Amino acid sequence: MTAAPQAAPHCAVCGTPVSSDAQRCPSCGLSRPAAQGGSVLGRHGLWLIAAVLLAVYVVVLLIVSAAR
Repeated sequence: MTAAPQAAPHCAVCGTPVSSDAQRCPSCGLSRPAAQGGSVLGRHGLWLIAAVLLAVYVVVLLIVSAAR
C-alpha cells in the first residue's frame, strides 16, 4: 500500500498555497502558529474558553434569577 501524497497547506483566510515552514501567508500576512511549532489551540486555550463559558452561564443565571 502506498502513502497518499501530502497536500500543500493553504492559508485559512485567503486560500493561497503556503510552504509548510512559512511563518506568515505571503498574500494576506496571516500568522501561522502551527508552522512555529506551537499548538493552535492548546490546553491553556481550552481552559480559558471553558472559564469564559462558565462565567457567561453564571451571569445569565443571576440575571434570570433576579428577574423572577
